[in-house]
Amino acid sequence: MKLDDSLELYLKYIRYEKNLTPNSIRSYTKDILQLHGFLYSNNINDTTQLDLAIFRNFLKSIDSKKYANRTIIRKYSSYINYFRFLEENKLTGMQLSQFINVPRKRERLYTFLSKKEMEKLFDSMEVKDYLNNRKRIIDPQTRKHLSDLHKRNRLIIELLYSTGARVSEIENIKLKDIDIKKSEIRVTGKGRKQRIVYINHRCLYRLEKYLGEVRPGLSSNKKAGTRLNNLYLLLNSRGERLSSRSIYEIVRKYVKLAGIKKKITPHSIRHSFASHLLQEGAGIREIQELLGHENISTTQIYSHLDIKKIKEDYRRFHPRAKQGGPPIKNKQ
Repeated sequence: MKLDDSLELYLKYIRYEKNLTPNSIRSYTKDILQLHGFLYSNNINDTTQLDLAIFRNFLKSIDSKKYANRTIIRKYSSYINYFRFLEENKLTGMQLSQFINVPRKRERLYTFLSKKEMEKLFDSMEVKDYLNNRKRIIDPQTRKHLSDLHKRNRLIIELLYSTGARVSEIENIKLKDIDIKKSEIRVTGKGRKQRIVYINHRCLYRLEKYLGEVRPGLSSNKKAGTRLNNLYLLLNSRGERLSSRSIYEIVRKYVKLAGIKKKITPHSIRHSFASHLLQEGAGIREIQELLGHENISTTQIYSHLDIKKIKEDYRRFHPRAKQGGPPIKNKQ
């Protein structure tokens, strides 16, 4: 089978039978297209021509690039699953999947914001201050447009911190998923699994302001007229669903404006959400449910985040570590 045809067949399989999310399908597609590009450059156009030596050279080229460990693991997993599909459907005579050893996952150091930094971020986002700090004079219509986008952006950061949701989950919130009365939102996570997340009173206030004052103007744009765009909570200035990439840029911009020097992403705010809950006494199991983690071991990384607090608690509560305890006698 031609490589392009095999990819088309595989994508149908993971979309309709495996029921993978659009984000996962995009990642698989990107990884396999990269593999196909390498195979084409080596005159391999068909799945029956797959060659172990050439594939090993491809893996070497992947390893030589400066990909993050997590990205390499994902790519290797993409190739294993793709080759298994080809093998199970007898589209290739080579058993390439058995020759792929997925690298071990490295321990990652998570970046997150402290409670004070989180408040600093929110304080810097007051609408009047944001607009008054702009260097050039703007006309009333432009000022209104910028104010509306700023209110939407403020809501995005409130949602990230209030819910602890992933950026893809925030991006895909539909109007029907929101229950204002219960202060709840239904999000769809990895593997299309749904869960309920909660919004605090500040986030609820921003949400109601956005729905009442901002979104109607965004949804009146031409491209928002499509039925699909009208389903989603967050829209861009053209009336289209706001993308994950745009949310990343929004977070990066406001963190910079707040004078915070850390490299912060939407996922960093998710880490902050979990870390702050833990510091306030929430249990690991409860945090696991809120984050939508399938495995408790994924959630347990947050118990190692705030080393400073752990040390402070040790010095405060351990009977032989308290300040002002009995002096240590010199050895004779």
